[in-house]
Amino acid sequence: MSESDVERHAVKSREVKKREDAFLAATSHAATFAFQPIVNIHTGRCIGFEALLRNINKLGYKSISSFFDHAWNLGVLHRLDILLRRIAISQFSNIDICQGTKLFFNIDGRCFDSLDSKPYESAALLKQYDIPPENFILELSGHIDNMATRYLEESIQLCDENGFKLAIDDFGRGFSEVQMLYEYQPNFIKIDRFFISDLAENAKKRLFVSSIVNLAHVLGVIVVAKGVETEREFLACKNIGCDLVQGYFIASPTTAHDTLLPTYSIVAETNALDRRQRGTDEFLIRDFIKPLQALSIHNDMNTVFEEFRRNKDQSVFPVLGDGQVPQGIVREGDLKDFIYLQYGRELLQNRALGRGLKDFLTRCPIVDINTEVEKILEIYATGEDKDGILITEDFCYVGFLTADALLRILNEKNMTMARDQNPLTKLPGNNSVVDYLTKALEDTGSDWSFIYFDFNDFKPFNDIYGFRQGDRAIMLFADILQSEKISFPGFLGHVGGDDFFAGFKNMSADTVRQFVVHVLDKFKADAEGLYLPEHRANGKLEAKDRHGQMRSFSLLSCAAAVVHLTAGLRPIEADELFEVIAIGKKAAKQLNSGLSIEVLNRAIRDAVNS
Repeated sequence: MSESDVERHAVKSREVKKREDAFLAATSHAATFAFQPIVNIHTGRCIGFEALLRNINKLGYKSISSFFDHAWNLGVLHRLDILLRRIAISQFSNIDICQGTKLFFNIDGRCFDSLDSKPYESAALLKQYDIPPENFILELSGHIDNMATRYLEESIQLCDENGFKLAIDDFGRGFSEVQMLYEYQPNFIKIDRFFISDLAENAKKRLFVSSIVNLAHVLGVIVVAKGVETEREFLACKNIGCDLVQGYFIASPTTAHDTLLPTYSIVAETNALDRRQRGTDEFLIRDFIKPLQALSIHNDMNTVFEEFRRNKDQSVFPVLGDGQVPQGIVREGDLKDFIYLQYGRELLQNRALGRGLKDFLTRCPIVDINTEVEKILEIYATGEDKDGILITEDFCYVGFLTADALLRILNEKNMTMARDQNPLTKLPGNNSVVDYLTKALEDTGSDWSFIYFDFNDFKPFNDIYGFRQGDRAIMLFADILQSEKISFPGFLGHVGGDDFFAGFKNMSADTVRQFVVHVLDKFKADAEGLYLPEHRANGKLEAKDRHGQMRSFSLLSCAAAVVHLTAGLRPIEADELFEVIAIGKKAAKQLNSGLSIEVLNRAIRDAVNS
């Protein structure tokens, strides 16, 4: 190479270096982070915040992806990543509310294409800002094929050695998340917004997300519902079993860091409605869980052996990390080779060999104590290892649930439900309806909607077609109600015979009306299939009325009396409510729509019929 070529190469290198430095300097001055809370789906307590890059448009980039593409092409992606980590960690550490919570930081998977991703530098940053390594969560986006990167395994191992946690973002939408879940068992997965949108209405999405949640829980992975924007999406995610929630329904990302909260009350308020409508298995679970002695992930092997010696009836020990958060379990069977070898214990107690409790840790299903027993059983049945399930409350360990205890809880719950369950429809019976109304009337701070359904001209149908066909009509109506429960979560009951009940808390009048009209229309249409062709063709049948006189009756339909009870100070007595329902039911049967609506304001009464 000639001197001129060397000089040109040097000049070009200086120009490249200058462009790189200018790019990073401009980023350092412009970039900031918005933080969005990630909260416990049961309590609303904020367990962490995702750092979301902002102000890239000021550098002339239309999107964050184009910004990172430019850094990749410029050859400074790793330097940029460290720069952004420093900014995010610095801002995070200066927010009082964030102290003790987790920082979710997005990393471009292309950083794993080289071994200079420098996790040790991140460890130094965290130490500088006094953030525990386990509170730093690296989020891998599904928009990059992470499995195709050259040094993924080595990089993840280095991150693990430094105590960082791993999350897979956009799960279900990207290139290789399922393989990543299988190979590396991250600590968190975030369900992509595509699957969260319309989750309450879309049965296929619910099946898909439910399968992901069950699989993740079997592996001890925490599931975040990402991009939740509505109450119905929130409840659908909670009922499927998601652990954490993030999205506009909770709070938008914000650069106004002083507005962040430790707990988001919208969750507690929404769950108060859901708990009252659906009930909770928490007290049953508390009665049956075993408060097994637990180990700390920091215990040395000598302590582990001693605990097994002292607790001879305990073959499994939960292993907890900082803050009493379960990490998995350790089995006595996995240590037997070392326990019974002549020098087995000495080998493990020799720190120079580098083997510790983490090397014997086994992932175990972890569920919140507020989870329905049926869902816990579903998770347990999915896994191969049958030791049991770790039970947490707000992600802190409270006990261990064995298979035997789980079956006994399920049996106890089924027996309790059976005592007041309608034998035909399996819906809660009259006692449950009364209990629901009693509790609702005690809650004077909420809006309530009650619907009483009663068939029209059911007796003549029964007389002509018989009780078996009458039971089919009742089952048809019950199935219609049940099919609407995901879209319109509320309490459903079967008072008896052809009388049904539904209740909703803090649901808009328009939504309640939509539910009722849909149920009435669908039942009227579907009930025609119960008739003989000649009756369907005529649209009526001849039968005796209650006075023994022959006359024409219309085909089966249903009337509904809706009573809206608005929030306020004046309590409403049960007798007053039942009187209003009775009047509304009578009025509904006289209306072409079959629908009577009454609004009971706790200060005044206002009837609105349609």
